[in-house]
Formats: sequence, C-alpha cells, structure tokens
Amino acid sequence: MQGSLMRGLLFGVAGSIVGFGMGVAAFGAAVNGAVVFGPIGFIIGWLVPSGSPAATAPLTSPMVAPGPAAEPMVPQAEALRAEPTIPRGEFQRLEASLNEMVSIAGRVAASIWNMQMKSLIAVGVMPFLVQRPWLLFAIAFALLAVVFPLGVVFTVTGMAAMHFDCKSEDRFLIDLSRKA
Repeated sequence: MQGSLMRGLLFGVAGSIVGFGMGVAAFGAAVNGAVVFGPIGFIIGWLVPSGSPAATAPLTSPMVAPGPAAEPMVPQAEALRAEPTIPRGEFQRLEASLNEMVSIAGRVAASIWNMQMKSLIAVGVMPFLVQRPWLLFAIAFALLAVVFPLGVVFTVTGMAAMHFDCKSEDRFLIDLSRKA
C-alpha cells in the first residue's frame, strides 16, 4: 500500500465511514456526510507524502535478529526500489493508470487555480491576499455558503495548489513547468 492511490482510497473509505454517521446541510437540504467526507478523504490521502521514515525503514521483528544474514537483503531491496517496476497484475496496472489520471487532474486543477488567482489579480484583490493569506480560506467558506459549486471548485483547486506548493510571494500562482 505504498501507492498514493491506495492511500487515497484508504482515506476515502475512512472519510465515508466517518460521514455515514452525520449529515451535511447546505441550501436548506442535507446530504449524507459520506458523500462529502469520502472525496475529501481521498484527496487528502492522495496528497499525503509517501516518503515517511516508517515507509522506507526495513522490516524487523523479534524473530529475525539483525546480523550478517540481513545485510545482503538491504542492497537487493534498494536495487528493487531504484529500478522502475512493471505492474504485474491487473490491480497494479489499474493503479498505475489511475495514478497517471490523478496527476493529469491535479495539473488541470492547478491551471484552474492559476486562472482564479489571475482573476483576483485583475480585480485588484491580490495585494490584500498577499498580506493576509488566511483570507483565501474566508473566500472559500463564503463561496461554499453562497455559491456551493464554485466553493467546491475553489476548495478542490486550492488543495491542488497546496500540493504544488503555492506561496504568497508568488501571488499564489503555480509554476506548472516544474514537477510537483
């Protein structure tokens, strides 16, 4: 479960489980919380970095004593990690193709974010946002309360912008020429 898709699916399932017990109200109606928290959990799981020390540490147990027998296994594991692996089964091929699609969707969301930020620059609001970045959250909540679909788009593209490390020094614009 080292792939970002698997983490996204796990977080999505966890968000759905949490959401089954609650409802989310908007515009005088309510929906099951799983409809809201499942996708949010998937996005958060997809954005969680995979380079944690626990994920890269070699497996040990009280039954296996570290010693000379364990030494040759570490270079083999590093060699396997360094070589690009070819997906072996149907699930791995599906995961690889979905990872490519999620990457493309992230680029599209980042492009939409850039368009939104350029419109804020054109309106003249950006100097206030650069001085007070927390106003972006206020804009997101206001859009979610007033125009729900635009609020969802602003929030999702904002999550993609966080993945691409947007900063107030750059006026929250994302450089799409670099790798995420």
